[in-house]
Amino acid sequence: MPAITFDAKLRDDEMKLREDGVQCAVEMLEAAGCKDIIFYNDATAPGAYIHEMGRNPQTNVLNRWNQLHEVPNVFVTDGACVASSGTQNPSITYMALTARAVDYAHRQVEDGVP
Repeated sequence: MPAITFDAKLRDDEMKLREDGVQCAVEMLEAAGCKDIIFYNDATAPGAYIHEMGRNPQTNVLNRWNQLHEVPNVFVTDGACVASSGTQNPSITYMALTARAVDYAHRQVEDGVP
């Protein structure tokens, strides 16, 4: 069966784009009067991608509704619930995941599920 294989490694062009983005952000912050700007030089945000969704409680922390497999009254709907994000801002995705989880939790309460 054919399989898709891809390489998502950050290469020279991506690193240059990242450096340019950081420089633009620093310039905007300085223009707004900010001082002592520190850039955290890491490819991932702290806490992101650490509680991935999945069906198997042995390999995934969350179910498909962003609910902890082990503690069903806890939902995780921030960046920790996804495996990765693209170069765009993922905030709307997290908002949608939150709305979806809240809808599911509300339906569970209405159905009398503890």
